[in-house]
Amino acid sequence: MNISDFWAIIAAARSARGNDRASRVEALRERLAGLIAPELRSFQSHYDACIAKAFRWDLWGAAFIINGGCSDDGFRHFRDWLISEGEDIYQAALADPDSLARIRRIHLAENEGFGQVALELLEGTGEGGLKSDRFAEGPNPTGEPWEEDAVYDLFPKLAAKYEC
Repeated sequence: MNISDFWAIIAAARSARGNDRASRVEALRERLAGLIAPELRSFQSHYDACIAKAFRWDLWGAAFIINGGCSDDGFRHFRDWLISEGEDIYQAALADPDSLARIRRIHLAENEGFGQVALELLEGTGEGGLKSDRFAEGPNPTGEPWEEDAVYDLFPKLAAKYEC
C-alpha cells in the first residue's frame, strides 16, 4: 500500500460518515476489514508516520486552542482526529496550523479510536499482532514550545474563532 492508497481509505471513511467522528472509526473498520495482514501493516505504518510528523509544538498549540486545553493523551487524540479529517486538512495544518480556523467549528477535535482500527483488525487475522510505532516520535514535539498565555497570539484566526 502506498501513501495515496492510505489517504484514499481515510477519505472514503470520512466521506461515508462526514462529521460524525465516532462513526468514522466504524467506517474505517469497514474499509480495512477486507485487507490482508501485510496491507494492514502497511496502512498502520503510514498512519504512524503521519502521527509522528504531526508531533509538533505548533500543532499542539492549535489543539490547545480548539479544545480549550490539551493534555499529552489529548494531543495524540487530536492528531488522530486531524488524520481522520483527510489529507487536504492534514497537509494544510502541517503547513499552517492556523488554517484549521477555515473548517467548521468543532466542540472537541479528538478521535481516539481511529488510530487503533488497523491494529485491532490485524490481531484478528491470526498472523500475529502489530504494535503501533506510537512512540517513535520521540519524547518531545519538534519546534518551539509555547506558553499557555501566549499561544493565542501565535494563531490569531483560531483564537478569534474559538473566542480566546
